Amino acid sequence: MERRKKGSGQITYVPDRKSPWRESVVDSQGKQKSRFFKTEKEAKAFLREVNADANKLKSLVETGVTFDAFSQVFLDEKKKSNMKVTAYKTLEGQVERAVSYLGKVKLGDIDSDLVQQMIFSLAEQGYSESVMTKAKIAVGSVLKMAAAKHYIDTVPVFNITIPRAKKQDDDRLAKKNWMRDDEMALYEAECRRTYVPQKYTKYAGETLMVHPAGYKLLFILHTGLRLGEALALTWSDYDDYSKTLMIYKNTVYVDGEKVTQTPKTDSGERLIILNRQAVNDLEMLRKQFDEQTKLIEQRKAEELRQAELKYFGPEQKSAKLRIKEKYAEIEREHKYICGSSTFPFGSSGHSSTLQTHRKICKAIGLSHTVTVHGLRHTYVTHYYLHHKNDPDFDLATFSKSIGHSSIRTTMEIYAHLDMTQNRYIPRAMEDLKDF
Repeated sequence: MERRKKGSGQITYVPDRKSPWRESVVDSQGKQKSRFFKTEKEAKAFLREVNADANKLKSLVETGVTFDAFSQVFLDEKKKSNMKVTAYKTLEGQVERAVSYLGKVKLGDIDSDLVQQMIFSLAEQGYSESVMTKAKIAVGSVLKMAAAKHYIDTVPVFNITIPRAKKQDDDRLAKKNWMRDDEMALYEAECRRTYVPQKYTKYAGETLMVHPAGYKLLFILHTGLRLGEALALTWSDYDDYSKTLMIYKNTVYVDGEKVTQTPKTDSGERLIILNRQAVNDLEMLRKQFDEQTKLIEQRKAEELRQAELKYFGPEQKSAKLRIKEKYAEIEREHKYICGSSTFPFGSSGHSSTLQTHRKICKAIGLSHTVTVHGLRHTYVTHYYLHHKNDPDFDLATFSKSIGHSSIRTTMEIYAHLDMTQNRYIPRAMEDLKDF
């Protein structure tokens, strides 16, 4: 048995166990907890970490625990949990926003009035109702952990009013984040637009895409996929026999690094049946994919051949290894359906897609802002309006196919379409009903 000179806890060797090293500590409530490790080194490292956290909390108590100080403890514990990277980054931003208003306030002094002042300040700066609500929830989450660790007696009940965002009454439908039929037709045509390079240029006489990522955007428009879902798709996810697509992963970027993860909710995992337009888009994407595959193989073979001519012995072996590693990285990106359509495959990311989308919107003279996520809204809006009266249309199935967490989400977002659409239907006097 080893007793530590500093901090609490002890490490004991228990024979005849797969993980024989037992670490025992007493928590803040006086209860003893044990954990087993395979090696003594692992047990000691964990015990040092536990005591470091305990010393940090003790220091906070002695200096007076402020919201700013304890929020760091809160985020540290969340980071150690199995929380997804993107979810943690989002939570971190929400907590930091709350810290900018409540940072110097002691935990025990935080009440509804202070949080309400924070919410009103956010409203004055033009933040949305969603941001204000999440800031309130972040404060509550920090205080709940503080109460669990006995730094405050109870969590205050927040009686908070979330101000409604100001909305313009005129031409509201046109300012929605989706495109009408005429706008969508222009967008589709611009995505498919081609040109023939002038004489004496590298690709003279060939027909090229004006927007190389055009079919990627069309595919998003015709499937209603989120951008991250589309970027994570590989050709193994598509079944040509049934014309179905399996959605079970999502691509995000954290601090510039590409991360592929599972959807944030179970409803994000789904099988969708593609429509005719989406299958046509896939055929064009496949054609681009095959062309790029051939080009990658040709360039790889040429660079290896040049290395054989230029180098000898160990230098040649080293040069060929570098070339193979270079093309192995290119081929890892090349497997994606919505990868880059230019050589080499290395930019199957958000930024190039967003830039192309903005160029297309500018080219067609779109009068209101539609984001890439607005393509998803456009798909869902048009599908709902065109098929809601079909005998085989089922709102619950439709909600599941687009990855909504519940049918209520679908109804709340799109039920207003039935009313707003009426504003754009011409009516004569004989079409109107009597009082």
